[in-house]
Amino acid sequence: MPARFTLIFSPSFRRDLERLPRRVHDEVLEAIGQLELTPKGPSPKIKKLKGKGIGQWRLEVWPYRLRYEVIGREVHLYRVRHRKDIYGD
Repeated sequence: MPARFTLIFSPSFRRDLERLPRRVHDEVLEAIGQLELTPKGPSPKIKKLKGKGIGQWRLEVWPYRLRYEVIGREVHLYRVRHRKDIYGD
């Protein structure tokens, strides 16, 4: 069994998560479980960001996106927002 990654929640991620509708909140928590095992894929819902978010990844939970970075065995979760708002930060 592969080693699990440790999830680190930023304060802004926690605030974003609290503001989500209950249904989406539960879907996001379920999707985060996937990041503990395979934060860099192979899911088609996981992609490496280019440009401003270079070095970061995103996980799609339609229509929301989670932005995060993988550092060693840690997954640093930065934001969870609607797809139209996530890339402005």
